[in-house]
Amino acid sequence: MLMVLALGPLVARSHRPEARINITTYREFSDLEFLQLQEDLRVRLQRESVAGMPAFNMVSAATHFEIHQGGTPVILVDNSAGRLLVIAFGE
Repeated sequence: MLMVLALGPLVARSHRPEARINITTYREFSDLEFLQLQEDLRVRLQRESVAGMPAFNMVSAATHFEIHQGGTPVILVDNSAGRLLVIAFGE
């Protein structure tokens, strides 16, 4: 849940077309924690799309997920290398 609070502002500001990358690592999440993070972000993105934010698309797999906006990657979250890796594009 804490991760949702950390990633929320990144998603909200992701429509800026800057060419920067922000990489952050956290302790590895359990499978259940990782699934919960995916679901919490999916719900948040749906709410923001309804509230007028640009549409986001989430592509997910067992150990990672990506959030795209208009086909452009915004955030990649990977939980497969013993750490949770978060790569945010554009800020």
